[in-house]
Amino acid sequence: MVYNTVNDNKGVNIIIQKIKLLLTTYKRPIRFITVGVMNTLVDFLLFFICYQAIGIYYTISQVIGYSGGVINSFIWNKLWTFESKNNKGQTALEFLRFMVINGISLSVSVIGIKWLVETASWNVLLAKVLVTLIAQLINYTGYKLWVFKK
Repeated sequence: MVYNTVNDNKGVNIIIQKIKLLLTTYKRPIRFITVGVMNTLVDFLLFFICYQAIGIYYTISQVIGYSGGVINSFIWNKLWTFESKNNKGQTALEFLRFMVINGISLSVSVIGIKWLVETASWNVLLAKVLVTLIAQLINYTGYKLWVFKK
């Protein structure tokens, strides 16, 4: 069997070009998702430590975990996802706006986890996953349209 390496290389090059185009076109959402995964890991790790290992009440554990994720989120989203290079005054305004958006999503997540666990009888960790997804939708929209708008 004879292989045509020229045509094989063309196919690989086309795939590489398409991947590069996708990464360029969707750079910001891909970066947001990547940062979101990191934030979620920080959030869930702190939540797990507080709730499972230490025994802190789940709504307090939610606030602690969420807060750790927020700190990580501001740094990475400002510098990498949205590439905001403002002066210190602008950074303070961005941080204030960032905290407003996160206050809204934290409120939604705490109310949501409490309702899902106590009213709908969901498992705490499943409820945590759902409210985290909802919070991420709120955050991305707020960051893009208000916090780091160009």
